Amino acid sequence: MPEAIINGFRMYYEAQGAGPALVMIHGGLGGGEGCAQLMAHHAAALAADFQVISYDRRAAGRSETPEDGYSIANYAQDLYALLKHLGVAQAHVLGSSAGGPIALQFALEHPEMTRTLLLINTMTYVQESERAIRQRELDGIKQAEAAGGREAAVEAGLMARWPGLKESQPQEFARLRQINLGQYGGLVKTIQSYLDIRDSLESRLAELAMPTLIVHGDADSRINVACGRQLHQGIAGSELHIIPRAEHGLLSNEAERTRDLILEFLAEATAMLGN
Repeated sequence: MPEAIINGFRMYYEAQGAGPALVMIHGGLGGGEGCAQLMAHHAAALAADFQVISYDRRAAGRSETPEDGYSIANYAQDLYALLKHLGVAQAHVLGSSAGGPIALQFALEHPEMTRTLLLINTMTYVQESERAIRQRELDGIKQAEAAGGREAAVEAGLMARWPGLKESQPQEFARLRQINLGQYGGLVKTIQSYLDIRDSLESRLAELAMPTLIVHGDADSRINVACGRQLHQGIAGSELHIIPRAEHGLLSNEAERTRDLILEFLAEATAMLGN
């Protein structure tokens, strides 16, 4: 699959289908498998109507783990550079979980390139209760590294994100541990970059004028549903859908239901925009 030097690092990306561009930004605070699950669940179903584009963010999946460049502003620049590389002038921009702030930043900086904005189980990362979770995760990783080295730190990070995974799926835990060990430096810097957001996004939500869809599960234990409602209140004219009894990770564990909402929204937005 394609790789290119994008904004100073070796980026892995995928592009499938033809039609209007729909770029999907995966979640995760560093490490992990990047866009693999996102594309596996949705690319085939969406490629009939869209050019579906996704990529592994820096320090994730099959992309490189560079020494620097870890800030929300620069992650948005990564996306801008990728779209320029692909010759895409406008795109529907979807951000899931930790991909949401990147989508927001991109839409604020490049509204002329953002046909619509789709925010799936995400937030601006300024809510103190939610920030405290990430801070505890980062503190736990650093403490584990000081006590037992990087392998212990990676295990601590994985157990914070997926409690019980080590016992219930030891082979999967070992696989993810191996992936994250290779991305460790970038993983720590990525978590810190989300803690550095402060109010830079929240205070600018009113600037967003493109059609915007927000989808959240009311049983989300990772990002509280109140964060989705807060985005809806801040973005004038946005459309909010709350999925009952749905946990975090809607693009995986509620894939068909979430995709139906996305397709319905895009059809209505396209009709409204007139092309």
